[in-house]
Amino acid sequence: MDQSRKFIRTFDAFPKIPSSQEVRSSRGSLSSIMTYVFMLFLLWVEIGGYIDGYVDHQFSVDEIVRKDLRINLDMIVAMPCNYIDTNVRDTTDDRFLAAELLNYQGTTWNIPRWFFESDKKTVTPELEEVLGRSVIAEFSQKGVHMDGGQPACRIYGYVPVNKVRGDFHITAKGFGYRDRTITPREALNFTHVITEFSFGEFYPYLDNPLDMTIQTTDQQLQTFQYQLRVVPTLFKKLGLEVDTNQFSTTSTSSSGKYVPGIFFKYDFEPIKLIVEEKRLSFFQFTIRIITIFGGIMVIASWLYKLMDKLILITLGREFLKRGEEKKDGGLLDAVEDFEKI
Repeated sequence: MDQSRKFIRTFDAFPKIPSSQEVRSSRGSLSSIMTYVFMLFLLWVEIGGYIDGYVDHQFSVDEIVRKDLRINLDMIVAMPCNYIDTNVRDTTDDRFLAAELLNYQGTTWNIPRWFFESDKKTVTPELEEVLGRSVIAEFSQKGVHMDGGQPACRIYGYVPVNKVRGDFHITAKGFGYRDRTITPREALNFTHVITEFSFGEFYPYLDNPLDMTIQTTDQQLQTFQYQLRVVPTLFKKLGLEVDTNQFSTTSTSSSGKYVPGIFFKYDFEPIKLIVEEKRLSFFQFTIRIITIFGGIMVIASWLYKLMDKLILITLGREFLKRGEEKKDGGLLDAVEDFEKI
């Protein structure tokens, strides 16, 4: 039993070189210090990452069955409200008169100052930004039409649409659909400013690709088309969830080829993006630290050997031995009989 305990105490899975055979050098000391400092820096970075967590992006099949959702809209068109018509048509050939729910408000036309002061840049929103701005709002009224004889029209509110490929469009009365009112050609002007355009719940503080954009034209029969690809997106952090929809957009315009108006052609992707903040378990964190430190030690030893090889090849053996401790005698001399050359 005593022999077993003695064996366990003296057992070393990684046999070391006897101290009498070691050769110390200033280069080795410097490389060791640099390695340990680098390891401490990485440890500090990893601890910070462990506390803060990380953001994970995953795509999955959208398992939530939704028959419909909203289009949230707030924009100004440079035409009087009494000449404007809004409709929705989708692949089921279902037509919805959006004007019954949207609000029309006559207003003056001018290009907003922010259009000249800022450059619109579409970026993927950060998780913290989405959670901080995820305040659900509702439009205070719907289906209210107030023309007031103004030269432009503000259109705002929401429209429920089927969750299938469709087309929301703004046209002039008498163009595209039969109507008792025929819009005079000289009144046609589909220059417009979009303040809000989004899908799903209305989050007024979240930025979308078409928010704060403007399209201008001096052609009366101008057609603007937006192609939208909608991706359901779920943001998650510490039990908080924000279920919304992101979309990409491309736009084209032409004059005299199609029905004049503003067309938003949208389609929904069958996948869902999940953006979630996660943290490693303490066990995973420990294994990660051990793995990183082990890799650093191995790479540091390789680099040290490579440096010695390069010094030996370029500067010679005598330069390589500078800064080393060397014994005067043979291998049987005492360990303390060293001198530094």
